[in-house]
Amino acid sequence: MPLRPYQESAVDEALCRRSLLLALVQGAGKTRTVIETIRILAEEGSVRGGAIFCPSSLKFQWRDAELAKWDSAELAIVIDGSKKKRTQQYQEAHKYRYTILNYDALVHDWDLIKQYLPIDFIVADEVTFIKGLNAKRSKRLKMLGHYARYRYGLSGQPIENRPEELYSIMQFVDPTVLGDPEHFDRTFLVRTPWGKTVGHRNLPLLRQTLGDAMFRRSRADIAEYLPQRIENDIPVHMTGQQAKLYDYIRDDLCNTIDQAMAGGVSGFDVESHYGGGGNSDNNKLKGLVMARITAMRLLCSHPSLLSASAQDYDDPNTASGSAYAAEMDAAGLLDNLPASSAKLDALVAQLKMIFEEDPDAKVVIYSVFKSMVKMIEKEIRDLGFGCVSMTGSTTPRNRQLAIENFNTNPGVRAFVSSDAGAYGVNLDRGTHLISYDFPWSAGTLGQRVARIDRTSTVAPTILISYLYGFGTIDHYQKMMLEQKQAIGDAWVDGRNIDAKGGLELSLSSLRDFMDTPLVF
Repeated sequence: MPLRPYQESAVDEALCRRSLLLALVQGAGKTRTVIETIRILAEEGSVRGGAIFCPSSLKFQWRDAELAKWDSAELAIVIDGSKKKRTQQYQEAHKYRYTILNYDALVHDWDLIKQYLPIDFIVADEVTFIKGLNAKRSKRLKMLGHYARYRYGLSGQPIENRPEELYSIMQFVDPTVLGDPEHFDRTFLVRTPWGKTVGHRNLPLLRQTLGDAMFRRSRADIAEYLPQRIENDIPVHMTGQQAKLYDYIRDDLCNTIDQAMAGGVSGFDVESHYGGGGNSDNNKLKGLVMARITAMRLLCSHPSLLSASAQDYDDPNTASGSAYAAEMDAAGLLDNLPASSAKLDALVAQLKMIFEEDPDAKVVIYSVFKSMVKMIEKEIRDLGFGCVSMTGSTTPRNRQLAIENFNTNPGVRAFVSSDAGAYGVNLDRGTHLISYDFPWSAGTLGQRVARIDRTSTVAPTILISYLYGFGTIDHYQKMMLEQKQAIGDAWVDGRNIDAKGGLELSLSSLRDFMDTPLVF
């Protein structure tokens, strides 16, 4: 299949510029575009061998699906296996055009990478994996990039949570574009004296500054190649004992936040923010807050998840579970929790309606929690419909089988996955996608949707649904993700910008949101 016009333009830009943030919207063919770029460079003798960094779950897909289709799998070696095996693979990497490895190799195999890895070019797939300015893998990839003749970062959503992520990414792609951190921060961010970002400014200038260092095509730019997308919300109300326990945890969370705030807030230092730092007391307080937030999220998804977390913590044979959940269990607070979940009941009702109305419908469902994936899969099978699933423990072979089954087997009506299946998975036969709960990252939520919102999608129209507990932490996460998406749209696509060239943040704090109890 020939390249689409926007892909041809992207290849031309990548060949001309040598360092590029390829920011085609998810599902628009970034992988195909960069492979074509490298193939041309190799044929003209500009490169011999280079590296592709990607999430671990995508290593073999790069070789066996993408390169096999668009260049040649025989030209690629995947770094994988034991330390001894990986050492041998690194030593042989110079024989191949493509060396494929995951980002964690930058931590675990750094000495081998420095000694053996060919880097005529570096492709950073899902380049938001180096969005953390202080992460060791980010620093090391940028160090390698200094020696590579060609550098390409791939991301459909280069800002997942906050603008500083774009700064980190551009340090790899082209560190000359955005300048030093103080200038970047002072030019584009509005902060309180304590460092909280309350707005963004000079955003039209940002687009000019990025210039041709970023090749962007948004969904609106290539709408003719994508299915029509309809989105809707499915709010669910918690009641009874589930709601009462939620309010107990909510009150405890508010008290914990108040205690943390009463302890004082340290001043904000730009250099520390962009280049290092950390405070053990702050990390401890953050841990206490996150334990309560996680408990609320588990309870919202299904009460049994919270009980299971307590049991896992108390089990000496496991290294998982929540100490906070165990404390509540010991106090009798988890007694008499309902065996059902309002959210799961709402999901089952939604699935029944979809399958009854359309015998050809295929539904993709995402949950943050692995245990919830298993429960949802069981419910679908109990309804009498075929289903496949994927989590972080799914092997590469079974991962591929699940994808093929969903896309080719008419009897498989549902694909249920954790966010381990939100990257690099092409579910182009999907007609519906339901988020049972929410990740913290807007980028991950976008990746979920992109599994069926693709240029290869068969259905002319897709329906995206968001299931959440009304007035709960779910609800807050949804609003937070909408604001993060608005920030990304403003910075990357120039949308939502006010007349002064800025964007004011309006979402209330988590503490303020939590002031309204569920039980009256």
